[in-house]
Amino acid sequence: MLVKPDATLIARMLILQHGRDCRDLAQKKAHELDAAGNTGGLAYWQRVLDAIEDELSPSASAARH
Repeated sequence: MLVKPDATLIARMLILQHGRDCRDLAQKKAHELDAAGNTGGLAYWQRVLDAIEDELSPSASAARH
């Protein structure tokens, strides 16, 4: 059985690699999975999107400093 990495870890990696553009990349991936009818994959990428928003929010940034 494959284990999906934690959504927060993926969010952080996407932010490091793509900056604020990571939102668009994650939304595109979620849309592709939705169009393909992959509800499990869609739910996972929605969690990644939520984690991206949490990581990029001003309160999360202030808490880390």
